[in-house]
Amino acid sequence: TTISQNSSYITANTSITTASADGNEHSITLGRDVHGNITQAPMNNGSPNIVATNTSWPGAFADIHNHTTNGPPSSNDIVYAAVKKNVINSEHITSFVNVPDGSYAIVVTDLSAAHNFVVAYPADISLNYPPEFPDAILDEIYSLRYSMGSGSSVENYMRAVSFLLDKYESGITILKQDSDGNFKPFKIEETVNPDGSKTYTLIPCNN
Repeated sequence: TTISQNSSYITANTSITTASADGNEHSITLGRDVHGNITQAPMNNGSPNIVATNTSWPGAFADIHNHTTNGPPSSNDIVYAAVKKNVINSEHITSFVNVPDGSYAIVVTDLSAAHNFVVAYPADISLNYPPEFPDAILDEIYSLRYSMGSGSSVENYMRAVSFLLDKYESGITILKQDSDGNFKPFKIEETVNPDGSKTYTLIPCNN
């Protein structure tokens, strides 16, 4: 939230939003100079489905990119690319992804745990698409997404992903920006009912 309220973030976000009118993805990496001021790398321009992240920008700690359709942040956005960026630079822990459904932030909070998750659940690699969760994880996500309460299917998908990332101790946290501009994490409580069914409840975050 603090990052997203900074004028450099706002400027970068506006630039990406304006550029996205061409139907392509765009990204800007944010860094910090020696005085702690936030800096912006030049914008990277991609295709309708993918854009490269500048990982060599001095002081890089976060990046922003857009999606052109109302699809959720990809498995690559959430885990595999996020971990790679953090391995390259231990300070580069946050990725902001803007979709028509809203703005999400993916934060690597424990690189060791995230690395263990990637080893245990390696990406399904395709020549035509970004790296994807393996089938076992995808099956759980699709099974859970319709049990995640009201809201858009994109948000329910992200809630399901967040629940599983916590379940498997992935060291990665997903947050969504609310109407007041604050990024809040998805924390999902699972309740086993007397009949054996399960109910999932979003726990409000007051911080």
